[in-house]
Amino acid sequence: MLLTGYSRLGKAALLAGAFDERFAVVVPNQTGGGGAPLTKRHFGENVQTEIHSFTHWFCRAYDKYEDNEAAMPFDQHMLLACVAPRPRMVQGFDKPWFDTKGEFLAMKAASPVWKFLGRPGLPEVDFPEDYSRAAIGTYMAYYHRDLEHGIAAIDWQWMLDFAGKHLGK
Repeated sequence: MLLTGYSRLGKAALLAGAFDERFAVVVPNQTGGGGAPLTKRHFGENVQTEIHSFTHWFCRAYDKYEDNEAAMPFDQHMLLACVAPRPRMVQGFDKPWFDTKGEFLAMKAASPVWKFLGRPGLPEVDFPEDYSRAAIGTYMAYYHRDLEHGIAAIDWQWMLDFAGKHLGK
């Protein structure tokens, strides 16, 4: 079964995929801060903007990391790694406040877990350009594009191509 969602539902897909192994392929889309990007980068949507702009999305315990991300005992690559060795694709879009580079860096940091568990990790590439397939591997994949916020037709195409290789469809 494929699990996806975008924006706050991408955050939900990220978490559900980490905790529920019934999801064979996990593809969060445009999760933004508190999702796939590294939080400790303190870039784009950060803890301060998240807790003040989206007060209903985060628990109050998160508030203690406002302007104090370095004190967090974890970062998002650890959450991404919880899906291993199942297939994971992270989809982003090019808006600085969504930190696509932070998403990519989190995927790179999670990659050793797939390798440890006997699966190929993220391809060894630099941060890819929009629409590049360079970071799409067999079990880990990352891409971003420049369209608006939301799941676009191209996102579905790339997501279903990736998932189809694992779901036999």
